[in-house]
Amino acid sequence: MRNIVLEIAYDGSRFAGLQVQKNAVTIQGVVESALEKILKRFVRIKYAGRTDAGVHALGQVVSFSAENAMTAEQFKRALNSLLPLDVRVLGATEAAPEFHPRYSAKKRWYRYIISTSEVQVPFFRNYAFWLRRSIDIDLLNNYAVNIIGVHDFTSFARREPDQKPFREIFECRIRRRGEFVVLDIVANSFLRKMVRAIVGTFLELEKNSEPPERVTEILQAASRSEAGKTVSPGGLYLVKVFY
Repeated sequence: MRNIVLEIAYDGSRFAGLQVQKNAVTIQGVVESALEKILKRFVRIKYAGRTDAGVHALGQVVSFSAENAMTAEQFKRALNSLLPLDVRVLGATEAAPEFHPRYSAKKRWYRYIISTSEVQVPFFRNYAFWLRRSIDIDLLNNYAVNIIGVHDFTSFARREPDQKPFREIFECRIRRRGEFVVLDIVANSFLRKMVRAIVGTFLELEKNSEPPERVTEILQAASRSEAGKTVSPGGLYLVKVFY
């Protein structure tokens, strides 16, 4: 049994997230459907990280088991001929049997994009969070310093049952790119909706010119009610998974 690993990109706008669900179109569902047509049997894929409805990916990693003689490159071509145009296989390789997209991952890089244009541009409606005001980038970066390292992120996430709240943030920085503000964050892993809650909290604090130490206070409170709102999913991208 061979372990085939795919790097995939997708526009999450019309999907109900990555994980398969009943009566909903998901990334996992369309990939598994295409694989079933190729392999003539049901195939369950494994993935590096679950993304919510509306969230995009530039470098999601999934794997599946196969017994036939097709090369990884042939799987790539066959899948791209069957998948919808908003899901693409960017690369395919064969890995050791013990490789797992989620459990073998060392770091994950997410990006959140904010549009600060005077008028919301229709083409970016599903791909950036529109905020019609100027943003103090330096203050946002001062907030970001306070989440670097290992912390309990209960205040910034929707926790799953029995899920440990501690995560390690390796990097978090915010930059301006024309009318866009881009937040890049790299961690060992993320809790559900964690990045979007961090962005929403930072923006609320920045709007009120709160001092950077307020972020530490929110972390230490370990209460979701202490932090800000969760921003919309369209501005979030899984950029890369590191192994």
